[in-house]
Amino acid sequence: MTPDPANTNPPSGPADRWSDPDAVVVTGIGAVLPTGRGPQALWSAWRAAQPALSPYRDPYVRTEKITHFGHVPDELQQQSRESVPHKLRKFGTAFTFNAVLAAQDAMEQAGESWQAIPEERRGLYVAQDDSTELSAAAFHKALDRARSDTSPQAGVDLQRLVAEAFGNAATFNPFTVIRALNNNTLAMVSIAQRFRGDCAAFVQDAGAALGALQRAAFTLRQGHCDTALVVGAGSYNEPLKLAAQYRAGHLSAGGAGGAAVRSFDAERDGTVLAEGAVALVLERAGDAARRGARPLVTFLGAALRPAVDSGIGPSTLAEGPRGLLADHGLTPDTLGAVLADGKGTVAHDAAEAELLRALLKDSGVPVGSLRPVTGTLGAAGPLAELALAPHLFAEGELPPIAHLRTPPDDGTDFVMGAPRKRRIDSVLSLHSTFNGFAGALLAQRPHTP
Repeated sequence: MTPDPANTNPPSGPADRWSDPDAVVVTGIGAVLPTGRGPQALWSAWRAAQPALSPYRDPYVRTEKITHFGHVPDELQQQSRESVPHKLRKFGTAFTFNAVLAAQDAMEQAGESWQAIPEERRGLYVAQDDSTELSAAAFHKALDRARSDTSPQAGVDLQRLVAEAFGNAATFNPFTVIRALNNNTLAMVSIAQRFRGDCAAFVQDAGAALGALQRAAFTLRQGHCDTALVVGAGSYNEPLKLAAQYRAGHLSAGGAGGAAVRSFDAERDGTVLAEGAVALVLERAGDAARRGARPLVTFLGAALRPAVDSGIGPSTLAEGPRGLLADHGLTPDTLGAVLADGKGTVAHDAAEAELLRALLKDSGVPVGSLRPVTGTLGAAGPLAELALAPHLFAEGELPPIAHLRTPPDDGTDFVMGAPRKRRIDSVLSLHSTFNGFAGALLAQRPHTP
């Protein structure tokens, strides 16, 4: 069933809030994830509790420690590459190609009239993991090529090796250094999709996506742009990053195969890292209505602050999402659903279970988690959950937390076994990062006349 986010029965609350022309709505969604292309593929996998995690593979990395990963399917990765103009490809990376394709899909869904918006009035806000092409694997690949070089200039000199690692073996073009920058996604999307308005790049994990959403909403409300494209992209598939997470004890041993991420379960032993990109077109509700666009979800706001890793307890940490709810006239009792982070590590899930207990206090709101299906997505994670909100509104059910058999005995209503049938008008999504921050975003069913 294809979700229809239109709703003739808007949720309870002040009438003017639901007809606010300055409300920020999502009108286009694109996704390139381990589950496939588009939010429908993501929803189907989540609804069926079908993980998109597979044995780790990389032609230049050999490891017995990293057992599984959330790889974007090879054929979809090729589609992403082909979505980028040929002359730009040498300046991009695999995951920024995913971002360009996700952006293309989001813009297409937003409608043809969106293209009439002047390029200088298009805002672009990008969240990127701290991933770059200049990695250990890139130099390994370059060294292999240099060793097999049969040209008259054969030899493994430093200049040649660096040039090859940057993807330009003939000469070292300084502009290719863009591949090694943490704003590579911003550069590629802005050039490929023609954005010349206000822009910003945020780096590192899920917190980057929350920051990008906050900036986009602020800029729209201030009238500095007429539309805002928010893109989250990245990949944990880099040897040093994988090794760091392994040494920190964050990764699952993979004994359960594709079911390795067991969020909140008593037998959880770690997370599985992943890659992917999600793009959202945001605009003011009044502007969307004037050009005939259909709002898919209303973005109410996001919060980000230091987390338990920084010495802040769960009770204090709950003040962030509680304040976010209060700002919009909501309480835990009136929420439709909560999407927990559920990384699957022993420590992160224990801390989040305490946070949920402090925040929800037996309110009875059901709690789900996408993490066992996608793995830990980093900068794309919060946007993926926002992309699923229209399905939650239209289908009236919250999918179960895959592989959860023995939940924490804390009174929190974790959804297990089968989807929970329920009218859902609002969604609170919780996130934690590996670098000591936690955040939340709040979304609501859009009002349509």
